[in-house]
Amino acid sequence: MTDPRDNYDIQKRAILVKVSTTMLGIVRKDVEATDTAAHTHNADVNQVRVVKNLLNPKSPVWLKIRKIRGKIRNFHRDNTGPWQDEGFRVITTKRYSNWRETLEALTADFDAAVDDLVTAYDDLKREAQINLGNLYDAALYPEGDKIRQAFSVVMETEVIPSRGSVILDLDKARTDKLVADATAADQRRVKKLAEYTHQIVRKELEGMLVALKEFGDDNPEAKTKRTRTFRDSLVKRMAALADTLPGLNVTGDLRLDKLAQEIAGKLTIVSAAELRGNKTKGDNRTDAMREADAATKRDEVQANTQEILDDLDSLFAAD
Repeated sequence: MTDPRDNYDIQKRAILVKVSTTMLGIVRKDVEATDTAAHTHNADVNQVRVVKNLLNPKSPVWLKIRKIRGKIRNFHRDNTGPWQDEGFRVITTKRYSNWRETLEALTADFDAAVDDLVTAYDDLKREAQINLGNLYDAALYPEGDKIRQAFSVVMETEVIPSRGSVILDLDKARTDKLVADATAADQRRVKKLAEYTHQIVRKELEGMLVALKEFGDDNPEAKTKRTRTFRDSLVKRMAALADTLPGLNVTGDLRLDKLAQEIAGKLTIVSAAELRGNKTKGDNRTDAMREADAATKRDEVQANTQEILDDLDSLFAAD
């Protein structure tokens, strides 16, 4: 039987993307302090290392930059799939605009946070002079106008080359061999992407299933006697998963689109608060009634999750 993923034009359906971020390095080894520490403790200097932070890593302006950088990295990773070793990942052309617009907005936030750091730079140096004491070395601090240059977010895009028309100054046999090898490499990448997609879907669904099954059970890991529960992110993760899948469907597999629709339609229509049975304003039900309703909803969502999981292996069977 022919697999529907065997017929596709990946050059039209997908594009390669890469995101690189840089930040000012604030960690430095202090050679003199290292020698002193080794001597004080009668240790081999080659096995001792004293490092210091040039700026307070807990400073709000620094933490803000790190937080936005994390958002950039996470969004890029979560909305793209593996493709090449050079750092490029793959996303469908349909999802590319959303990827680009979201990262451009996050980059603007990143740049604004860097502006705040530049403004506060002199104050941060004064704070470091106090906090580091004798370890402070003014020569290690770049001039203010160079600070901004140490931070960057770079987005790169590349098209997937067509293997159908290749013109090289080689004999036909060698050219055909190069084209065949490149095509085979693309097929391996598509398979790797499918395996990656299978793994993340299974991991998320199994996580939801466990959370629903164990809700209310004794939690021996808690320091005080508590029962297992789950956060609001449980349902939000399902919504994010459903939103991510179309960006990974580079072969245009209708079954993968259907999977995304089922996750959105069956696993996100009930909020985490409803699944926990939380009391809300204006809710006149008794605790017992509210818990009974929540238990029914948990059973329904659990059954839906299990049903999707049971069908998962057949969807990815060809991989």
